Order: sequence, then structure tokens, then C-alpha cells
Amino acid sequence: MTNPAELTRFSPFYDPRDRGKTLTVGGKVFVSVSLGCCYILLQYLLISDKAAFLNQYCWILGVIISTCLMSLYVSTDIFRSNIETIDSMQGNDRLTRHVIEHWLSNNRFLLAGFFWGTCNTAVAHLLGIPGELHASVLSLLVMYLGYFFAGFAAGMGMLAIVAVIVLYLKLAPELDHSLDSERSDAEASLKKLSDALWFFATLISLVGVLVSMYMFAVDWQMMHQSTTRMIFLFWISQPYLVAISIVLIPGLAVRHQVTYYKSYRISQLKQEKTKLYMSLKKFEASDDDSIIQRQRDINEKLNTLNTKIDKLKKLRSYPIESREDH
Repeated sequence: MTNPAELTRFSPFYDPRDRGKTLTVGGKVFVSVSLGCCYILLQYLLISDKAAFLNQYCWILGVIISTCLMSLYVSTDIFRSNIETIDSMQGNDRLTRHVIEHWLSNNRFLLAGFFWGTCNTAVAHLLGIPGELHASVLSLLVMYLGYFFAGFAAGMGMLAIVAVIVLYLKLAPELDHSLDSERSDAEASLKKLSDALWFFATLISLVGVLVSMYMFAVDWQMMHQSTTRMIFLFWISQPYLVAISIVLIPGLAVRHQVTYYKSYRISQLKQEKTKLYMSLKKFEASDDDSIIQRQRDINEKLNTLNTKIDKLKKLRSYPIESREDH
């Protein structure tokens, strides 16, 4: 079992867990809501045309920023719990430590944030910011800042999503070491990990809904161009594609491995049953009591093998299941 103190090794700058620095749930909510509200207030004060603030749904940008940050905090807590589960299944922290050190460093989070923030700002510029927001340099600048901050928060989340997918893909080939039918917690651990994927997908979809609401509500200036409309459709669909990917990609890998494991182990157990059936027909000369006792021992072993086979057949391929998994 992993020492809980070891889990503090995943300590990103936005949610530090080392050197006595921790953020409570209330602190995370405060940071997320405060940043979004500060942006909305700054927006309202600097936009000269106050009607445009409502007509162009500018305030939704602040909501998106807060939602992205809070989703990142919640996902980080769930990811830490997954670290403990995976380390328990493997009996060591080799895999999780590798992913954390190579994918989830602070430098990578910052690079991902800056990259996605820049992309989000560029997309907004290509779509054409509404004319009412061009009344002053400050009002236009605050809109660009909003797009950048929203993209920055989403970019850190995108990196975390990639890391989660990598972690599950690396875990899948090693599942046969954990999915021993004698382990009562093996399937429960797998279900916990798959539930986390569905929860991540839900959070991403929630952000996607907010993004869709905003993008459909705004009067983009360049929507008359076919290229712009393609960019618009891609940017709207992107959160939903990511939400599908975080379940589908790891899910297919896990399902393949679990299906292979079930087939292989059931084949082994059936071979053992065949040998036991054959042994029932071969009795050396001995007294009746010895023969009866031997038959009882064989029957007990057959019952044990049948129980193991039944458990394996009921083992479900989380998070993507077929009728054969039930």
C-alpha cells in the first residue's frame, strides 16, 4: 500500500501539497470564483458600451474561467485518489511516478496553458470580435485577456487529460497482474478508475456546454467566410471530442486487456478441469474408503474451478462494456 505521504509528490503550482502548503475545498472555490468574478468586474468597468456587455454575453467568459479552474481542482483531487488505487493494484508507484515526473511538471502545465491560451485568443481573433467591443482599446484588450485566461485554464486541463490517457494506456497491459480472480478488490479498483474517466468526461462536457453557449450567442464578424465557419465548428466540437476520447481511448485498451485475460484464464482453468475429469477414471487398486475420499477431493477441486470460471465470466470490462461482459 502506498504511503499517503507519497501522494504529495503530485503537487502542481495551482494546488500545492508540499512544504505545508495546502488549499482547502473552500479555498479552491474562493480562488476559482474570485478570478472569474474579478474578470467580469474588470470587463464591465472597461467596456465603454455597457449594453454590449449583456448583448454579447461577455460575462460568460468569466463563468468559463471559473468553471475551468474549479474543474481542474476537482480533477486533481480525483487523480490523486486514482494514484493511490493504481499503486495499490501494482504494489508499487513506478508507473504513476513516471507519468507525474514526465507529463505533469509545472513547466509543462505552464507551457500547455500558454499554448492553449494563445490558440484560444487566435481563434477568437479569426472569428472576428463583435464591433461593439472595438469602441476602445481597453475594451478590446480585456476581451483578448479573457480569451487567453480561459484558454490558459483549459490548456492545463488538456495536459492533465493527456496524462490521464497515457497513465491508463500504460496500466492496461499490466492489468493481468492485478485481475486475479482471488482478489476481491480487483474489479472494484477497476470500476473506481473507470468511474473517474466518466466523471472527467462529464466535467469536460460541462465546460463544452458553456463554450457552446458563448460562441453561439456572440455576433462574430467573420462568420460569412467558409473557413471561419469551419474553425467555429471545430472549436465548438473540440471539448466534446476530448470528452469522448478520455473514455473511449483508455476504455478500449482496458476492455481489450480484460477480454484477453478472461479468455486466457478461463482456457487454463478448463484444461485443469479436463485433467481432473480424466483422473476420475483412473483409480489404483485400493479400498473403497480411499476411492470415495479421492472422489470427494476431486469434486471439491472441480467446484472451486467452476467458481473461478463463473467469477471470470462476470468480470466486467470497465469503462466500456459489451453484452458479453454482463
